[in-house]
Amino acid sequence: MGQNSSSVNMPLRIRRKSLRSPFLRRSSKSNLSATFTIAEDNQKVDLLNVNLASEEELMTLPGINRVIAQNIVEHRKAIGRFKKVEDLALVKGIGAEKLDQIRPEICVNKRRNQSCSSSRAQSLDSLDSHVNYRTNKVTDLNRANIFELQCVPGFTQELAANVVDYRSKKGAFRKLDDLLKVKGITLMHLSNISPFLTIDQDKLTEIVQVNGNCANGINNNTNHRRSPSTTLKLSLCNGLSAASINDIFELLSAYSYRPIPEEDFCYARNGEKALRIASWNLQNFTLDKAQNLGVREVICRTILENKWSIIAFQEIQDLEALKLICDTLNKPNLRRIGECKNNSKQWSFCMSDLKNSQLGFLYDTCNAGVTIGLNSIGQSNVDDCQIALADFKINNIEVVVLNLHLPINELNNVEDKIKHTISNEENMFFVMGDFTALSKKVADCDEIAGVQASLPFSTNTHSLNVKSTAINRFLDNILTNKCGQAQLTGVWGVVRQGLTHLAIPCGWNWGGPVSTHCPVWAEIYASPNIGTAL
Repeated sequence: MGQNSSSVNMPLRIRRKSLRSPFLRRSSKSNLSATFTIAEDNQKVDLLNVNLASEEELMTLPGINRVIAQNIVEHRKAIGRFKKVEDLALVKGIGAEKLDQIRPEICVNKRRNQSCSSSRAQSLDSLDSHVNYRTNKVTDLNRANIFELQCVPGFTQELAANVVDYRSKKGAFRKLDDLLKVKGITLMHLSNISPFLTIDQDKLTEIVQVNGNCANGINNNTNHRRSPSTTLKLSLCNGLSAASINDIFELLSAYSYRPIPEEDFCYARNGEKALRIASWNLQNFTLDKAQNLGVREVICRTILENKWSIIAFQEIQDLEALKLICDTLNKPNLRRIGECKNNSKQWSFCMSDLKNSQLGFLYDTCNAGVTIGLNSIGQSNVDDCQIALADFKINNIEVVVLNLHLPINELNNVEDKIKHTISNEENMFFVMGDFTALSKKVADCDEIAGVQASLPFSTNTHSLNVKSTAINRFLDNILTNKCGQAQLTGVWGVVRQGLTHLAIPCGWNWGGPVSTHCPVWAEIYASPNIGTAL
């Protein structure tokens, strides 16, 4: 009992109370045979190396149960390795008496000209001491990556990860004693690993001054306000190469939840061509935020999975940020985006030239027989209210998308501006944006300035809290005039799942959302007056 299945394939050892017993009583008239001498050599080869043995292997020793075996492993982790057999006496549950009982069957290292290590594992010297013990090489604490730290005697994978994580958050280590601030490293642990570590003081200055006098590549001199999804720029001095970052992201991406679409939309409804238009407030969408791989993956996957053709974005702080999303769709450089088979890779984007514009559009120029072209784009501001007007041609119909970004405080003249903009009833208008600032005016109705809401205004589009509270409540919606209502298929939706990613910061944690606003979408026919014929 106590042995796992792997021990069956390992050579068995002859169990005896002591290997020294044949030598205790010798007669002057008797000689040891050659056969006995060979047996003694085999016994030596089969000694158990306590620096390499697993719990199950340690339990094969006389008087060692699972609790004591666990204590040996934990003590070994704390001190790095046993330097001599007598060190086992310090392990809880061993003591001098039990050590004498197991001493003949154990060893701690490799002896010259003969192997005293266990035949069930490589010697410790061949695994990790060939770098540090034999060549006396020390590891630079501020330069080593996770894998190099694991080669240091006494370092586990968890401790190495804790050191790199602490270094990325707090900056370079200035002295070895700073390791005591790292989770899992005690004073005893530090005394055992410090001989194998060093801090290059000449290179320390270079690390601290990299990227604008910021340690570890975190640049605090940004020109925008912080957002929950702001990317963390890490330079190579964190111990992670570009390949390692990609590998880590692939792992985070694999464990980030992606929803399964409820319907496989084929750009048709009721036997007629159709497409989907969407509105999404990306909440302080800067270039820095767009460079976060998790942010780009969530935005692009959400667009492709829901098969949107025209998306109106709010709070776009940088034109380059929107361009980066468009480029990622056209030339996917992230694996999970490239896996989407319905991507036409013919996307275009546009923003007005008005100063401080935060409104942008992204549209699929050709997909599944639906072609979209941009006729014109303009923008005007009313106080703090931004209004961008984009005129699209979808197959043979003209669609005008009015993209709004309203301030937090309630405005009195927004309705008048909307009425003036969509005064031409012959044109098909769709008004998109967050209407939270007008919540009091839409409390008892589903229209603003004579345009009807596609979604009920009772729908909360806050991504973190769907409960209808005044604090955590957004009213993102798509409104349309009478001409536009004739083109609606009656199908609409709010995307609430798949908006987070493990690579996106969320305060001091990870797994944050792209934005606290949920995107909303509505479906329209791609041929004129189809809706009135049904």
